[in-house]
Amino acid sequence: MDERLIEAFRGATTNTFRDMFGVAVSASKPTELSAKDGHSWDITALVGLAGEVQGVVAIRLPGTVVTALLEKSGIEVADEGERSSMQSGLVGEMSNIIAGGASSGAAGLEFEISPPVVVRGPNHRIDWPAIGPVISIAFSSPVGPFEVAVCAKS
Repeated sequence: MDERLIEAFRGATTNTFRDMFGVAVSASKPTELSAKDGHSWDITALVGLAGEVQGVVAIRLPGTVVTALLEKSGIEVADEGERSSMQSGLVGEMSNIIAGGASSGAAGLEFEISPPVVVRGPNHRIDWPAIGPVISIAFSSPVGPFEVAVCAKS
């Protein structure tokens, strides 16, 4: 996978968390995920990539991180149903901003992004396309860990 794509998503994620939530994040070295790898993510936003780069990016977070981000954004909710809806909306919008930032920051790579799809539930499974490896960028932050995973070809 093109290193420029991974770097674009790392940078866009760092910028989005700083600008949207005032949260500094730290990225680990990208690693390849295996089909056997389990996860502890509760909410995932999937964004399709099309054009010169084709594939899928997933922004994966535990529910506790999404709750903390919702609070940092200043959004107040009346009940659990509204909280769930707002969390999904927040993750979708955040993913859209990250993918949009990556598409403009991927030096020399041109691609378009699809609207995000948000998947919820513990231990949900992603059947990644068989187009290349799935590269994970694990992030740590004061509100908790999360991951950006990219499976793409160019």
